[in-house]
Amino acid sequence: MAALTLAVERLAAATVLSCHGALVAASALQLETALSQALLRPELRIVVDLEAVAAIDCTGVMMLRVTAGIAAEQGGSLVLAAPNAQVVRTLREGGTLTSIPAYRTVPAALEGDASALITEPDAVATPNAWPMNRADRRSA
Repeated sequence: MAALTLAVERLAAATVLSCHGALVAASALQLETALSQALLRPELRIVVDLEAVAAIDCTGVMMLRVTAGIAAEQGGSLVLAAPNAQVVRTLREGGTLTSIPAYRTVPAALEGDASALITEPDAVATPNAWPMNRADRRSA
């Protein structure tokens, strides 16, 4: 089973689900349980803190999208916070950033700060990006 730890913080305005590890098929049941519990709260605003998520696959993305849909049907919302560059890339490739708002920080997500939304392709810097120009690459 993939290593995933979850912490839940219940605030007056939202439930913050902090994830640490990998949101992948092997951890899907653990993620589903936590998200299902968050959907039972009277204040149906869920912030999923992805700052410590090392990887996400299509199963993790689908869990987030399904939960966001259920929350919306019930008059609530699910938003994402603090994803790293690799997670942003996976979310973008799956079309998730167009359907679930992602914010640069948890406080911005809690406030709904539109100026902190991740929208541009390079909104989160890639720390070790591969050089794009041949001249920038080192010789082997």
